[in-house]
Amino acid sequence: MAYPTVSAAYGFRPVNLIGGRVYSGSTRMVPIAEAYGTGIYYGDLVGFTSGTLKSSALAYNTASPVAGTLGVFVGCEYTLTGGPIYGKNRYQYWPASTVSQDAVAYVVDDPNAVFKSAVIAQSSAGASNTATTIGYISQAYVGSNCTPVTGTAGSTQTGDSAWGISSPTAPSNQYGVVRTATTLPFRIVGVVPETQVVVSAAGTSSSTTITLSATPATTSLIQAGMQVIVPNTAGTGYQTGGYPGDYNYVTNVNGTSITIATGVTQGTAVNILFIGYPEALVTWSGTYHSYNQAAGV
Repeated sequence: MAYPTVSAAYGFRPVNLIGGRVYSGSTRMVPIAEAYGTGIYYGDLVGFTSGTLKSSALAYNTASPVAGTLGVFVGCEYTLTGGPIYGKNRYQYWPASTVSQDAVAYVVDDPNAVFKSAVIAQSSAGASNTATTIGYISQAYVGSNCTPVTGTAGSTQTGDSAWGISSPTAPSNQYGVVRTATTLPFRIVGVVPETQVVVSAAGTSSSTTITLSATPATTSLIQAGMQVIVPNTAGTGYQTGGYPGDYNYVTNVNGTSITIATGVTQGTAVNILFIGYPEALVTWSGTYHSYNQAAGV
C-alpha cells in the first residue's frame, strides 16, 4: 500500500487522544504466555486473561463488551530458545506458538486513544467478518458507531494487521458502509482528509434518487457512505441539499441509480461529485475497553 492510496486494511494505528491531545507513543508491556498459539500482528486488537496477553475476543458485530479488552498490539520482544538470534530482540508481530519464557507485548492501552483504521465495505451479498474491499465514509458518519472486522489474518512478511472497521449491515446493492447508531465497540470521531477519493459523474437528481447519464469507468468506486455534492447548472453554486456543507451521502448504489440520504432536485445533467474517505478516526465506545468496566478479569 503506497500512501496516500489505501488499498488494504492495516489494523489500528494510534494517532492522538480524545480532545486532540498528543499521543506520546507510550505503551504498556504485557507478558505473552509461552507458546501462546495465536498469531498477533501490529495493529491487532488484544485483551488479557490471568495477566497475560491474548488476541482480542471482540467478535464482529458484537453488542456486548468482552471482559479483558485491553487495546492495540504494536510489537513485542522475546528471546528465542536455541537461536538463530540470541538475546532479547524486538519484533513486529507474534508468531503463533513461539517458545519463549520472557516474551512481552507492547500495547496501546489508553482507553482515550484515537486510532486511524481503514474502512472496509460490505457486499450486498451479506455482511461478513472476512470482507476485505476498501470502503468509504463521509463526515455524516462522525458520531456513529462501527464494528471491528477481524476475520483476516495479518501478514507474516510485514508483520502488519489486516483488520479494519465497518458496519454490521450491508447496503441493498453493490458495496458500501451503512451508518449505524446502535451499540458497537468503536465510535467514529473523524475522517482522514489526506486519503479522500473523489469521483465525478454526470447525472440528474430527483428527490433521493440520482440517475447517472452513463456508466463511467469509475462507477465501481461509488459506494454507500460517500458524500454527494450536486452543483447547479450555472456552475456558480449548488442545489439545495447538495451543498458541500450539507454532508449529504449515498445510502445505496444500483447500477446508474444512486440513492442518497436527503432529497436534491437537479433536472439537468451536471457533474455530480462523490467524495469518500477510506480511513476513519475511531475511539473506544462506552464500556468496551476493560478499564472502563467495573468488573475485573
